[in-house]
Amino acid sequence: MTRLAAEAVGWAVAGRFVLVDVDLALAAGSLTALTGENGAGKSSLLALLAGSRKPARGVVKLDDVPLADIDAAHLARRLARLDHTPGLYLELSALENLKLFHGLLHPSRPEPAIAALLERVGLARRDHDRPVRGFSRGMLQRTALARVLASGADVWLLDEPSTGLDRAGSALLADVLDDARRQGAAILLATHDPALLPLADRQLHLAHGHVVATEAA
Repeated sequence: MTRLAAEAVGWAVAGRFVLVDVDLALAAGSLTALTGENGAGKSSLLALLAGSRKPARGVVKLDDVPLADIDAAHLARRLARLDHTPGLYLELSALENLKLFHGLLHPSRPEPAIAALLERVGLARRDHDRPVRGFSRGMLQRTALARVLASGADVWLLDEPSTGLDRAGSALLADVLDDARRQGAAILLATHDPALLPLADRQLHLAHGHVVATEAA
């Protein structure tokens, strides 16, 4: 079942198309890797797929419904995005960040076991109540990954999620991604990290605004 799809999507900056007629489909229970040089348009494509930018042409659909026709709150609950910045409130602790985030997305849903999610991404109990301002880049990235888990979203759009992670953190990330896919998430992973590519069901390569190669992982 296709969860998220781009159909002939184009994106222009100052009148120049950065993305041209991009087609892709993310199925439930799949992990797609997106590669490409810096500046190829990977982050722009993820922003279009997340609905934070509108395509200059073409359409992005969630469950075959154009994003423009979907309520923003519903879209936020369905699509989890991990960007270049962790998206955390620096003065809050890791626990407070996740509780706040979950409460905004799901005000009527019981809170999940936040501490267990933080432990799942490798944050020690002693760090749960510390303001994240004092975290290392890798710890911030782990907290941001826990935020994705706390969202309950079934479509994940991840932009270089291994940034700042050491070898153990990268291995843990791979485990989390594999679990999410097995549980039915549709995952798009933009990455330069060759260690993550074997996880993918397929690889897309973006160059000169086009998806120019599709190959089995």
